[in-house]
Amino acid sequence: MNHSNESSNCYATIRHGVVKGNNVDGVCVYRSIPYAQPMVGDLRFNPPLPAKPWQGDYDATKDRPIAPQNRSRLAAAMGDFSLPQDEHCLTLDICTPRANPGKLPVVVWIHGGAFSSGAGSLPWYSGENMARNGQIVTVSINYRLGALGFLYLPGFCDGNLGLKDQVLAVQWVKDHIHNFGGDPDNITLIGQSAGGGSIAALLTMPNLDGLFRRAILQSASIGRLFTEPDEAEKMGHAFLKILDISRQEAYKLKQISIEHLLKAQQSLAVAEHKLAQTKPPFWLVRDGKFICDELSSTLEGGRKLNIDLLIGTTREEMAAFYHFDNKVQQADDAVVNELFGREFGKHATTYLDAYARRRAVPTAAAILGDMYTDKVFRHPSLRMAEFFSNKKLVSYVYQFDWQSPGRLEACHCLEIPFVFNNLEKWGNAPMLDGLSKEEFQGISNAMQKAWVAFAYCGNPNHAAIPKWDLYTPETRRVMHFDRLIAPQQAHIVGEDDSTR
Repeated sequence: MNHSNESSNCYATIRHGVVKGNNVDGVCVYRSIPYAQPMVGDLRFNPPLPAKPWQGDYDATKDRPIAPQNRSRLAAAMGDFSLPQDEHCLTLDICTPRANPGKLPVVVWIHGGAFSSGAGSLPWYSGENMARNGQIVTVSINYRLGALGFLYLPGFCDGNLGLKDQVLAVQWVKDHIHNFGGDPDNITLIGQSAGGGSIAALLTMPNLDGLFRRAILQSASIGRLFTEPDEAEKMGHAFLKILDISRQEAYKLKQISIEHLLKAQQSLAVAEHKLAQTKPPFWLVRDGKFICDELSSTLEGGRKLNIDLLIGTTREEMAAFYHFDNKVQQADDAVVNELFGREFGKHATTYLDAYARRRAVPTAAAILGDMYTDKVFRHPSLRMAEFFSNKKLVSYVYQFDWQSPGRLEACHCLEIPFVFNNLEKWGNAPMLDGLSKEEFQGISNAMQKAWVAFAYCGNPNHAAIPKWDLYTPETRRVMHFDRLIAPQQAHIVGEDDSTR
């Protein structure tokens, strides 16, 4: 079929058929390409199946529904969105500066949202500017969320379905991205929060070696990576109970409306919520089949991995959650002491003192936020970088310190618009309200160029930032992104303080 006279459109031919996208200021944008079949009806709660071929052109010029979900817990920080939802959601978006086959580096974005909200197709994650500025192919994927993606009921649902969706999506990219100008042998996975945790989970699977070449983990929830099978199954039974379904009648979950499933999911989240904890009911489960090993076992073992790593966190990850949590804001000394006792046992007092000394105003929210930022995100990320270094693998670490003008500090998700360099897509984000656009652009240029350079060759250094050294256990060099961009040595509470 000849499309040469339709200059505003781009076309790519893959084995499924022809894909029609839009040409947006020199970047070909393809939206909502299906990589899997709709997992609906009897297929609900089943592992994903590859997409089927289509007849004629597939219209990838428009968005299609995102995964069914409740309102994001971080809407008060990131802003809200209201988009059509449907189980027919297993699609991906591609932005490429080439309209024909080629060998540009490829980045695949795996969105966060605690495995319960978000979508790769949200405007926030538009890869147009990264593709245009960096001459790189960007891909962002949608996957199943909440109970539909992470329910675990052995004999009915094996769990980790959303992660299996991600794997199928990356395999689709590996197979087809050449036709969109990308190099299938130079794929970098970028994941934030649950997306970063997903990449960490994929690293535990030897059968996936070679699927991607590099990984960038932003604020990955490595400190709480997997749920144990018995806990996950218990959560599945609690979900059934809310829906008034017996274990023997779990098959009825395939017939219940999405509205009822989401309502039950929300009820379960409220019932299971614990003070200062942010992990939702449905999560990655170390099921012994798909996910067999802990990440530490993989990193300590003999596997070569052959992955380049760039990893980091924001300075105050938990601020996005705690700023709007009245119970945390009003917590007294007894609550803080109890939570520190739960985490550190007989060392609780010395750890609490170490965290309090770091704060000019040591409120409960600040101290708990710093401690859980370290426990869930920062310290595990540093340990992961150290493991990579010990294996003689490329390992770079960053920390995002820039402070939100909206009193949210350097909160969870704050670095994302800087990486994508697409401030125009974040018009209603409270965490960015009042920023200096000139300052944003300066930090964003530095970060995006570093991420792109890393995707090209495994080295984030470029002419517009100070020298960024590899992370080693000896030097512990971390690049800090703020109004001042500079490397510093990582400080690890508990190792660098006299707290043991």
